[in-house]
Amino acid sequence: MRHGRAHDKLCTIEDTGTISSLSAHATVSCSKCGVKAHDPADVCDPVQLPEAHTFGD
Repeated sequence: MRHGRAHDKLCTIEDTGTISSLSAHATVSCSKCGVKAHDPADVCDPVQLPEAHTFGD
């Protein structure tokens, strides 16, 4: 998934199994469609997700 072409992004994948495997331990989300991914290269417009420990108890 590191080809850099728009059709290689999670935003365009329809298979939920593939999406689940690529979005495990998400660190970013796409600001266009909201899909979450571990690798920023897997979404069109990555936005860093806040780390879980920053939310408090």
